[in-house]
Amino acid sequence: MKHEKEIFNKILDKTCLYSNLIFLIFHIVYFFIFLVTNSRAMYIINIGSVIFYSLLFILIKYKKHEAFSFLAFLEITAYMVVATILCGYDSGFQLVFIGLCVLVFFASYFSKKAGGIHLVRGLPISILYAVIFIFLYFYCKHFDPVYPLNPKLSTFFYITHTVAVFIFVIAFMIVLIEYVFRLEIRIMKDSTTDKLTQVANRLALSTYYSDLNDKENYILSIFDIDDFKKLNDTYGHLCGDYVLKEIARIAKESIDSELDFISRWGGEEFVVLIKINENIEDIYKKIDIIRQKINDFKFKYENNILHATITIGIASFDNDKTLDLWISRADEKLYDGKNSGKNKIVY
Repeated sequence: MKHEKEIFNKILDKTCLYSNLIFLIFHIVYFFIFLVTNSRAMYIINIGSVIFYSLLFILIKYKKHEAFSFLAFLEITAYMVVATILCGYDSGFQLVFIGLCVLVFFASYFSKKAGGIHLVRGLPISILYAVIFIFLYFYCKHFDPVYPLNPKLSTFFYITHTVAVFIFVIAFMIVLIEYVFRLEIRIMKDSTTDKLTQVANRLALSTYYSDLNDKENYILSIFDIDDFKKLNDTYGHLCGDYVLKEIARIAKESIDSELDFISRWGGEEFVVLIKINENIEDIYKKIDIIRQKINDFKFKYENNILHATITIGIASFDNDKTLDLWISRADEKLYDGKNSGKNKIVY
């Protein structure tokens, strides 16, 4: 959860920083254009906007994302209304409201995810922008602009604002899609990974089994920690969790990560699928290496040195209709080993 919040804050930091920089650059450009065209009110307004966005960098530095969003949206809304009224509908300033609808939803979503106070909300503000957009259309129909622009400058502004809106929409969609893509990967990983041991879980094993087209070329082994209940009762469940994690780590490091597959089946049981790419006896030896490593490993918990062993049951694929049937046959071998002394491999 902490990691997720850090990701959100990084996205917000970059988005706020780049957005503020773009707003600042636009107002600097506006200032020079209106200065040249002698549109006094407009270049004075842009001086104020340049100062305003320069100060907003302070809020971004101190990660005041909500305050930045609120003030930036307020300024943009006010500026675009005034600019449209003073320069006319053909200047295209009102088009910015279309891009702002996307931006406001983006800001609302990420401020919510980051634990913000939701000063910026998507739907009501988007509706407000639609109302303003329509109002400006009818206003400009009935009133002439204070600073009418020549046709070339008017066309320049209209094209510039159109392009800016498209760039804004595309940019924020790219950021959002990238975030969703990362989130999908993370959700998929979380849903197929055992939280405690960080190896695959049952769902991942079932999926892996279903996708295997050459099941006959695999050996399935299931192993169980011997006397695990006694270990839990003696040293506590936290110690048991530690042993489970260490055993999962040892087993994972002992197999070929590209060919083989390990998962936690449940409790203290793990299932390992080993690709047969050598002599079958060598495969049995490869699986038994896991048992030997665990047998030789010194588990250090608090001030205690613990010893743990596992018993392994193995079964080749025999046209099993389901994964459960395959595991069930290996499980029978496992319990044969349990009943005949433990800490062994049975096949």
